[in-house]
This record gives sequence, C-alpha cells and structure tokens, in this order.
Amino acid sequence: MNPIYRVFGRVCENCPVCNLARENPNGMLYKIMNSPLHGSWCPAWKGYKKLEAEGQLKRQQGERANNTRS
Repeated sequence: MNPIYRVFGRVCENCPVCNLARENPNGMLYKIMNSPLHGSWCPAWKGYKKLEAEGQLKRQQGERANNTRS
C-alpha cells in the first residue's frame, strides 16, 4: 500500500468525527462519511478503508496458517 495512504489512514483512525461515525454505523453521520460526498474524495477515509481491508486480509491469512498447522 502507498505509504501516504497509511499516514492518512492513521489520521482518520484518530479523527474524532470519523470515530463517532464508525461507532454508530447505522447513524446519519456514518452514512454521510461513507457517501460519495465524503468517502470518494477524503484521502484519510480512503486510507482508513484500505488499512482496514489490509488488516482483514492479514487476519484471514493468519487464521488459514493456524488451521493448516493443526
């Protein structure tokens, strides 16, 4: 992943508005943050989504590796 997206992703992780939105995914704020109005142009939100996807992939690969050892 691009190192700039990593930095922006970390910024989004610490953003109080983004954290509030993520705490309530059914709320209006999350819908606005995840909408094309914000989600498509905000580099911090994009970076966070990429970090989240990368972390999920690593967890899945780790689980597969643990399952093959058993």
